[in-house]
Amino acid sequence: MSLSLSDLTNQSLDKIKKTITKKQFELKKAIEETLQLKDYLDANHLIKVYQQCIESKQVKLIELALFDIKNLVEQGLFAGDQMIGDKKAIDVILEIVLSCQQEKEETLQIHMIKAIQTIMTNRKHHIHGQLTTQVFQLLINLHSVSKFVVIVNASKEACQKIVSTYFQRLEDFGILTETEYQQVIQKYENQGQLVLGKCGAIVNAEQYMRSLMTSLVDEVQIYSERRQIYDRQIEDLNQIKVIDLNLQEPNLRNVTVDKNLIQVYVTNEQNIKNGKFGWCVVCRKQASQYCKDSKVPICSKECKVVHLNSMNNFSQCYQHSNNSEFYFKDALEILEMLCQLSQKDSANPQQNQTVTKCKILSLELIYEALAQSNIILQNKQKFIQVIKEQLLESLLKNSLSSEKQLLISTMNIFILLIWKVRSHLKKELEALIENVYFKFLDSSNSSFDHKQYTLKVFNKIMTKPRIVIEIFVNYDCSLGQNNLLKKILDMQCRIIQGRFSKQEFQASITQNQETYLKSLCQDNYYGFIKCLREFCEQNEDPQNIIQVQQFDDQEDTTIQSQQLSQDPIEKQKQMKLEMNKAVQKFNFKPEHCIKHLIACQFMAIRDPKLFAQFLWENRDLNKDKLGELFGSSTEFNQQVFQQYIDFMNFKDLQVDEGLRYMLEFFTLPGESQQIDRIMEKFASKYCIDNPGIYKSAEAAYTLSYLLMMLQTDLHNEKNLEKMTVPQFFNLAKGINDGENLPQDLLLGLYQRIQKTPLALHAKEQAKRALEQANQVDQRRKHAMLAKETEESLKRWFKEHPNQDAYFYANSIDHVKSLLQQTWSAIFASISVFLEQAEDKLQIALCFETIQSCIYLMGRFDLDEEKDTFISFLQRYCTGIPNTYRQTVGVQALIRATIQSGQYLRKSWKVALQLVSRLEIMHQAVRKIKVDSPQKESYNQEDIQNIERLFQLISYDQIDKIFNMSINLDSNSILEFIRALCELSKEEIKQNRTFLLSRLIEVADFNMDRIKIVWSRMWEIMREHFLEVGCHQNVDLAIYAIDQLKQLSCKFLQQPELANYHFQKEFLMPFEQIFSHSQAQSQYKIQLREYLLSCMCMITNVCFNSLKSGWKIIMSIVNQALQEDQQQLVRLCVQITDKIMEDVNNQQVNQEIYMELIQALIKLTKNKEIHIVENAIKQLKTLVDHIVLIKNNDNKFLDSLWIPVLSSLSILYSDERADVQQLSVQTLFDLLQKHGSYQTIEFWKMILRGVIRPLFEEIQFSKLKLKKKQQSKKSIASTCKMTFQLFTDLVISRIQQIYPCINDLIDILVQLVLQTQDYISILCLQSLKKIIQNVGQSLTEDNWNVLIEQIQHLLQQCSPTELLEAFNLDEDFQKPLDELLKEEIRPKKFSLKINATECLSKQSIQERCLEILEVQVTQFQNHITQQNKQQILQLFQEQYQKCRRFNTSLYMRYFLEQWGVQWNFVQGSSQEFDDLENTYTTQNKQLSFINIELLAAKVLITFSNDPFSFVEQLISRFLDAYNGFSKPLHRQDTLNGNIEQLRHLESQIVISRLQLLFMENVFPWLKQNLKSKVVNKWLIQLLKAGLNVPGVENKEYNKILVNLLEEIINQENNVF
Repeated sequence: MSLSLSDLTNQSLDKIKKTITKKQFELKKAIEETLQLKDYLDANHLIKVYQQCIESKQVKLIELALFDIKNLVEQGLFAGDQMIGDKKAIDVILEIVLSCQQEKEETLQIHMIKAIQTIMTNRKHHIHGQLTTQVFQLLINLHSVSKFVVIVNASKEACQKIVSTYFQRLEDFGILTETEYQQVIQKYENQGQLVLGKCGAIVNAEQYMRSLMTSLVDEVQIYSERRQIYDRQIEDLNQIKVIDLNLQEPNLRNVTVDKNLIQVYVTNEQNIKNGKFGWCVVCRKQASQYCKDSKVPICSKECKVVHLNSMNNFSQCYQHSNNSEFYFKDALEILEMLCQLSQKDSANPQQNQTVTKCKILSLELIYEALAQSNIILQNKQKFIQVIKEQLLESLLKNSLSSEKQLLISTMNIFILLIWKVRSHLKKELEALIENVYFKFLDSSNSSFDHKQYTLKVFNKIMTKPRIVIEIFVNYDCSLGQNNLLKKILDMQCRIIQGRFSKQEFQASITQNQETYLKSLCQDNYYGFIKCLREFCEQNEDPQNIIQVQQFDDQEDTTIQSQQLSQDPIEKQKQMKLEMNKAVQKFNFKPEHCIKHLIACQFMAIRDPKLFAQFLWENRDLNKDKLGELFGSSTEFNQQVFQQYIDFMNFKDLQVDEGLRYMLEFFTLPGESQQIDRIMEKFASKYCIDNPGIYKSAEAAYTLSYLLMMLQTDLHNEKNLEKMTVPQFFNLAKGINDGENLPQDLLLGLYQRIQKTPLALHAKEQAKRALEQANQVDQRRKHAMLAKETEESLKRWFKEHPNQDAYFYANSIDHVKSLLQQTWSAIFASISVFLEQAEDKLQIALCFETIQSCIYLMGRFDLDEEKDTFISFLQRYCTGIPNTYRQTVGVQALIRATIQSGQYLRKSWKVALQLVSRLEIMHQAVRKIKVDSPQKESYNQEDIQNIERLFQLISYDQIDKIFNMSINLDSNSILEFIRALCELSKEEIKQNRTFLLSRLIEVADFNMDRIKIVWSRMWEIMREHFLEVGCHQNVDLAIYAIDQLKQLSCKFLQQPELANYHFQKEFLMPFEQIFSHSQAQSQYKIQLREYLLSCMCMITNVCFNSLKSGWKIIMSIVNQALQEDQQQLVRLCVQITDKIMEDVNNQQVNQEIYMELIQALIKLTKNKEIHIVENAIKQLKTLVDHIVLIKNNDNKFLDSLWIPVLSSLSILYSDERADVQQLSVQTLFDLLQKHGSYQTIEFWKMILRGVIRPLFEEIQFSKLKLKKKQQSKKSIASTCKMTFQLFTDLVISRIQQIYPCINDLIDILVQLVLQTQDYISILCLQSLKKIIQNVGQSLTEDNWNVLIEQIQHLLQQCSPTELLEAFNLDEDFQKPLDELLKEEIRPKKFSLKINATECLSKQSIQERCLEILEVQVTQFQNHITQQNKQQILQLFQEQYQKCRRFNTSLYMRYFLEQWGVQWNFVQGSSQEFDDLENTYTTQNKQLSFINIELLAAKVLITFSNDPFSFVEQLISRFLDAYNGFSKPLHRQDTLNGNIEQLRHLESQIVISRLQLLFMENVFPWLKQNLKSKVVNKWLIQLLKAGLNVPGVENKEYNKILVNLLEEIINQENNVF
């Protein structure tokens, strides 16, 4: 519990009062006076008491005073700003404490140090000015001098805390000028942490205020929401219970907790829902707690601490914000003082230890100051100036010290300088690295500590990505700058490759130390690559991955035509890269370098000045090549050298010094003429820089050449007699334009060259370095190192007088170029170190570095570099891993594959090869464990190695390689799939399917990718599956098909959008395998049957999601149906049946209707009748469905009708009557059902493509009977049904078909002409019925066509051989009675008469005339007069022909006999006799009675002049009566047979004519009874007889008698 001020005062005074002696009257009086004071607000009244206590020199009193001062200062009870005299109270208190420094007591010194620390670090009152310096001097002195460890440590701790306080105070309350502020914005890309004109503390305070205001708004919002909910509940009268809540006005400092608190759901500006108390005031997350101290919502203890600190800082920020200048001045004075102390040297060797301790502490404090520095101090110019002028000098001096702690401290400070102020020390840092730290590593004079700590410094540099990138941008990418980063890496590469194994380092570096240094270098590479990788992972935008262009290799004389970026950093980087290439080309051949510089636009032409500038700015050039170039006699090379030497500054240098300086840049060539040219140019430039030293350039030239001769003479080992000084003087006489040079000048030149040659060749330099290394004297070595470093720095600053601009860079855009420049050194180091390393940890680090390199190279599309690392890893992944390196190498490649699979691209093949081998080993080990024959392939050691490998590598990692494929980008997944398929092919050659099964898994994992990517993936996989599916090994092919089937079932579950064909592409391998299988014929059916079964399963499982995939399925079905294999057909039927089950639900893709129709059509030709009948029914169902949904798509329907209807018509050729009838019935049902809305083009198409082929099939029905395939009855029934259906179709659809009537007539007529049998009769009957029913719809053109076609038929189907047989024998033309008078003998004719054919033609003639009769009888009003005359003319012709033939009984008898005999001889088929009974004459005689009488009927009815024709009929009738009445003779003679024929013929004619007379003639005669001719005819008829037996017709007799009675009555009336 803390005490009040009065209590502390009383307690302190009581302790002092008890300690004082009786003699200390003044102190006692002061205490009494102090106790009498009342109402004091601070402890300033105690200062006088404490001062007297310290002045008393009494140890106890001093101790109490210091202790109480410390406590009161800590609690802030002193009013430090109150003036006591002319000083502040806090300054007086500090002076009082400092007055104790002379006290020797250890406890007093400790209390004094603690009191000082408390005063200097208190946050309320600050110490400025000289007192600050005094404090540090005191503390540092105590630390350096004291022998007590406690005091040493306490003073050191106090110094560190004071430094930390002062420098942190500057960062908190310092303010930047506008220029400094803009510089900070450029460097750090300000993110609201800095405001111009405000210190950081004020900015933080304002942010704190904003957070409080936001929290207040949150409370109001939540309160408002709760109030609204409460009001709604009150208003809801139907609510049984309303939550009882005491709503209070929102209070920022008060949080009400209520069990019945209404829950609200509100989101803040970050879209985060509110917690129990809203949102955290610090991080804005859900607040489930609140701070009791400040009454604000918080989410965690961490946020509470942040909030309380912000609250405390807020209370003090404005108090100190006006003291910015004081804080900066204090910090600057402290830094200057520490820099001076760190450089302090002692003339007294005895004080060396004290001085060293002082230096070490000073450097440690400097480190602490730099560690606390941030934006403010780093951007103050005075601070930077102190660093440049004092700190860097201190670092250089102390880094060369032999004291290890000093070296460590300087290194640490150097690291901080690079981390924090590198932008202000661009030139200085480069100078230190190149001339100090590189010297530490490269020189044999430096110690092991120098080398190891230098490498540790490089580690700190190389593990900070921003530092690495900025070093690369500012040095390696900057023209005129050395490739600093590359040199750092190259230096370590040389160490790993054995730099310290050389003889010159053997005295200073042991083998263990060398191994340790190599491990440090390897650690640095590991840290370097790791930091770059982490940097890229942190800054990579997954939505916008940087794509780096890849360039093709170009010839030496060309360069990529790439426009340089407008960004100055990028522009410099690109140009520097070109310069690096130019350096490489120069080192190979200078002429190539010139061409490259022109190509990259560094210079437009061969410009000597620009080329010299390039040579001067690039120090990695081959010195020998430079010497050859400069010594060349060509004009251009001499101009280049002149420009080059102009860059050198020889001012204030002696001639030998100038020569040494010049020869540091290149090596003198060997020829004297070349040396002469170089010396001439040197002398000229030297005299320009140093006018007045020599009278002419010729003098300088002669002296220079003389010095070169002197060097050769003095340092040539083969020259035993060296040139003496007098000899040298003698040679130099008169060279200064006839005058002698001063002897002291010449002597100095001689001695310096004698000691050190002007220039050494590389071999000579190595020899001298070895000599120096063998010197054991470490002091001398240290001195030589210091001298080397000093000379190197001096020379460097002379060559780099200007400070270049510094570029800030923190973008991954630069990483690619960085890797391009540095990867070779990393690779070379790792490859060497990995072979040498024995430590397992180091080996593991090497492989981790390689993993990160693979990631980075792949990330930036550095494929060649990436492949190099992968190929290197591959060396350790072949065979069985017998060593730790091989085991870890396999592990590294697996991890690299998992981590960097995105970037492997073409290297996927290497990774998958390893995976395949691991699978072999894994399976082998598993088989060995079960005592498999595989055991013979591995020995016990191999088994142990494999088991050890799988202990290190989990088999799950192999699975992970394939599982992570889902994360690969679009290009990487294609490369992965391509490599997987390629290696799977190699496995299949060995009958292995591991990668094939993995390919299925990968396809499964990546199935949800965007469709265009998936299509590209599948295009690769499809080819592989096709190859495997067509493999000769059927088991392998079936395995591939099975895997593909499982994958297909999953893929097809995904919905497919309209107009896409991804399913089709996916299933295409099935079709191709089915078509191109290379299996042997006995296995091909097995493969195809399995493939079809897969299609069945896919159809059943994925039916509802199939769309474009139906195309492939139906294609396979159609191909299978072409095979004569019933097992395949049955599987196809399963698929079609499944489709047809749901066809009305429109689940099937409409695009496959045609394929489905094709399949069903093929099924209609199957051997099994139930399959055929089912297919026909399904065809009808499908067509009905298609027409229903496609009724507006005429184009589609047109393409549908012909295949379906044609196939149905062709089925008439099937030998099975049931199939014929079902197909015909289906055909005409479809036309009947869907023909009503069809176009004329459709019907034309149907007539040509369906009806005509159908009738053609009918023609071949005789063949089926001949082959005994069908019975007569079934054929007749089918034919009759077909024509009946056809007739009904035409009659019912005449409105649609009537434009095609002409075509229809033509089809029927052609069929009649082609068959001329019973089918012809059916055709003509059909035509007759059509005409009868649709005649009123026919046009004049139709009637004309009909008449023409009938006329044509009559001509073509006329039995001409019968009608023209009169000329065969002269007896045929004689009357029968005359012939019968004599005995008739048999006759033979050459004429071949086919009686059956003649009868058929007779029937055709009769049916044609019936059609004409219908036309002229029923539709006489629809035909023209011309048509009528044509018809009557045809009847007249037919009548005449038929009457003549019919009345020639003698001819007919012999023709009939001959025709029957010939038909019998020829074997004329009588199969169709039964069929034709209905349509031919009943007696099978060659007679045209029906035609004759039909023609007579029509002629009587429609003739314009029937009298003549009636007369012919009566004459025919009378002749028949006469023939009938003739007596009959013996039947066994020809005469008797002919008489019998006449008798039968007459009977028939009489009967038929009686009917004709009753129907047609008598009605006409009745109308013309007044005519005498009529009377005559009637009397003749009467005379013939009315009741003749065999021909009696009572109706006929009655009508005849009635007519005669009417005639008699008429005559009676007349009379």
